[in-house]
Amino acid sequence: MNPDSEQHISMDIADRDVFSFGGNAIEIRTAPSGSFINVENEIVDRADFHGSPLVDHAIRFGTTFTGLIGTHTGPWNIDELPSHGIVVLEHHFADARMLMGAVNSLAQRIIANPSLYDDKGVAAEYYELAKAGYDLLLRHQGEFGFHNGGVPVSLERAGLVSTRLAKGLSKDVEVPGEQRVVTKRTQLRGDKQTDLSVTVKWRDRAGIPNQIGGRVVELADFVNPASGASGAAFVIAAHVEGAPVSTVNHRSISLTRQGVRFARLALGQMGVETTFYSVGECNMLNNHYYLASPDRAVGDAGHILRHFLPSDYQQ
Repeated sequence: MNPDSEQHISMDIADRDVFSFGGNAIEIRTAPSGSFINVENEIVDRADFHGSPLVDHAIRFGTTFTGLIGTHTGPWNIDELPSHGIVVLEHHFADARMLMGAVNSLAQRIIANPSLYDDKGVAAEYYELAKAGYDLLLRHQGEFGFHNGGVPVSLERAGLVSTRLAKGLSKDVEVPGEQRVVTKRTQLRGDKQTDLSVTVKWRDRAGIPNQIGGRVVELADFVNPASGASGAAFVIAAHVEGAPVSTVNHRSISLTRQGVRFARLALGQMGVETTFYSVGECNMLNNHYYLASPDRAVGDAGHILRHFLPSDYQQ
């Protein structure tokens, strides 16, 4: 669909649905077929919204995720997690722990000097760490019953890079059956700073029911989940499009304990099964929902991995 040839409407006149997600009331605005919602004037910080403001859905989660902010130390029995479909490699292997330490060390440098997000050498170092992490996941997946199964769903931007690394592929390879979905976590006007909203734009909206409806999907991203808002937005938007997914298999370099707990609860209430397979973990989120642990930070993975997007990528 070409945005320039379609009708653009304001968010307040888009179709509106309200329903419960994880016990919280959320609002989703959906553009009618043949149109896009223009969120240009609804975004608090346009400079932080990379890409087109023309979207298919805008989801206001409100305070849904605020309880995940801070440090979470609740029940997390690493010996029992695999039996529940949750595997974190650094619980089991020294090389995974070492890799997460290296990611943290580089991330701390970048956080302290944001100009390094534009440094090609630093970006290449970050990419190689990501590749090493996904290689570890591939190497050990059989030991825990995980495999590269399901429809590959890439949440743009970083998800495009992660999907290829997760399958052991180079950055420009065309992935069979890949579904590209543009998700942007943002703050909309009228929201509090800790409220979360996510916009969703399908690359092939008309084909979604046949491509993912009732299917198992694999969602590879560098951090998956942190809060889990982007993945949740994808699942909710698919549901609204009449294409509810049956299972989401998460695969990542890092995740958060609180994100896993909440995603499993909230998606489970929608009838969606979940698994989580990651190299490392973190249990701290700051007020912007970024990993904040002094020894497990990752920085803005999407911003630095943009240097390695497939050559056919278009915003």
